[in-house]
Amino acid sequence: MSVDYHLALSDHYKAVRARLNGGPPPRPVAIAPPPPPEPEPEPEPEPSVPEPAPLAFQYTMSAARRIAQAALVPHGMTWADAMSPTRTLPYTNARADVYKALRKHGWSLKKIAIFCNRDHTTIMNALQPKKDKTK
Repeated sequence: MSVDYHLALSDHYKAVRARLNGGPPPRPVAIAPPPPPEPEPEPEPEPSVPEPAPLAFQYTMSAARRIAQAALVPHGMTWADAMSPTRTLPYTNARADVYKALRKHGWSLKKIAIFCNRDHTTIMNALQPKKDKTK
């Protein structure tokens, strides 16, 4: 094969590509580099205001014990008596009063449950209003 054949074939394929692409290939366009970013202005210093301290749980265990003992006075029970596993009505009512007193002072169900060594669902059940079962 001769060199003329290869040149003719190359010219033929250039013509075919030009027809398929809609004309001669476009010239490369010089693209300017993007302008450098403008420097960001420095933020103005904010006036120094001290950040407030994070809110801490305001009641300690000793405060909870005082609240619980005050709730147990009308029942005439000690803390050990009220938190015993006994499930009779006087004991459950005493425990419910302790739960209500702590809840009234802002304690969460979980914290009350941990403090009283019970499950949080027990606390929820004790705080629900009861229907009168004696008819």
